[in-house]
Amino acid sequence: MASIVVVDDDKGIRDALLELLSPAGHELRCFGNAEDALRSIRLDEPDLVLLDFKLPGMDGLECLRLIKKHNDEIVVIIITSYADISSAVTAMKLGAWDYIKKPFNLDEIVLTVNKARDNKQKDEQIAYLQKEKEQRLGFNEIIGKSPKIKNVLKFIQQVADSPRTTVLIRGETGTGKELVARAIHYNSQRADKPFIEINCSAFQETLLEAELFGYEQGAFTGATHRKKGLLELAHQGTFFLDEIGDMDVGLQAKLLRVLEEQKFRRVGGTKEITVDCRIISATSRDIEKLVVQKSFREDLFYRLNVASTTLPPLRERRDDVLVLAGHFLTIFNHEFKKNIRDISPEVKQNLLLHKWPGNVRELKNVMERAVLFERGDYITADSVSLFGNALKQESGSFSDLSMYEFPPNGISLTDVEKRLIENALSATNGNQTHAARLLKISRETLKYRMKKFELGSSSSNN
Repeated sequence: MASIVVVDDDKGIRDALLELLSPAGHELRCFGNAEDALRSIRLDEPDLVLLDFKLPGMDGLECLRLIKKHNDEIVVIIITSYADISSAVTAMKLGAWDYIKKPFNLDEIVLTVNKARDNKQKDEQIAYLQKEKEQRLGFNEIIGKSPKIKNVLKFIQQVADSPRTTVLIRGETGTGKELVARAIHYNSQRADKPFIEINCSAFQETLLEAELFGYEQGAFTGATHRKKGLLELAHQGTFFLDEIGDMDVGLQAKLLRVLEEQKFRRVGGTKEITVDCRIISATSRDIEKLVVQKSFREDLFYRLNVASTTLPPLRERRDDVLVLAGHFLTIFNHEFKKNIRDISPEVKQNLLLHKWPGNVRELKNVMERAVLFERGDYITADSVSLFGNALKQESGSFSDLSMYEFPPNGISLTDVEKRLIENALSATNGNQTHAARLLKISRETLKYRMKKFELGSSSSNN
């Protein structure tokens, strides 16, 4: 279904196109001149314009220029006579998608409109598809040999066979929830359709709503044109909502409607939009506790929790630590054009003893830095920086200071604090909310200390 504007001074042609295309579900607006059509297009942007070349007043070529100047993404098909083929070619160079010759065949009109609609949808999705394709390269496998990770792999295969089932993925920050969501998508019948994601903790409520559902022109200050939401772009594919526990309660009700009816409205819009996509959500929070606290809707929780898995933290799958470290060594050897043979026994021992509060993401970051700075044939301790490394961590909890040996010359508490903050931010990919959670301080306290130690921007949410 597409929103179409027809611009033709022949009422018979306008009526014929209206009768032909409306039954297919397309929404048509018809105009006899370019001036009226342009006013309508600027107020309510269509997906496609069928534009006659010869019009009273402003001609089709000038109308095309103004449409493309307003929004280059609007698809324009020129309607022309045999005598104006050269002008139609000029229109193609100015951005027209195609042209149709008069007298036209009705089947040709339908075919051309459908092809243009499909092409526009592909163009809108291509940026997301390119991004996710790059992210898949080298990271599209769940690595590990432990029983717990084998159970996760079994879950992925079972859920992938049911392309409509909603999935909830639980686990601490950095355990690989997004990777599992991608694996489900690419092993399902939706694999050739878009995988689109959003982090609910990265946006304020109003911005998140606009990203999810899109908005109409004039819906709010700065909404200069219609924008499709990510849910609409995920049609027939998979939509991944990371950190769903951080979504505002008011927005949760609208998401529930999408799950139950597969329908929604853009911000500022009245038109119902139907979407078919699998919803996968993830959280590092205790959703049941949020339900009890009334900060997460119980009905939405049950709707999301049809199929659920909990990813084990890395400290509970120690058999996988060296397997993952070797995997990342191979990846970063290739990325940095190096040929480091292996990890030294000393470093392997340190990796196994480490608690990994940032989980697999932290290990990946550690190995990336190690490969980048290592100059020898083996990863040595000089190239490895671990959370709490300044205190020479061994087995035992971080709070148990008797388990740590202080350097002979002592150590600055300020330096330790700075290092902990740096590593917490690294382990969470710079997400201040999650880093503060790891450090068991408020986000405002973290921002203050980041400013104190001059560690990046103190105003970023990520």
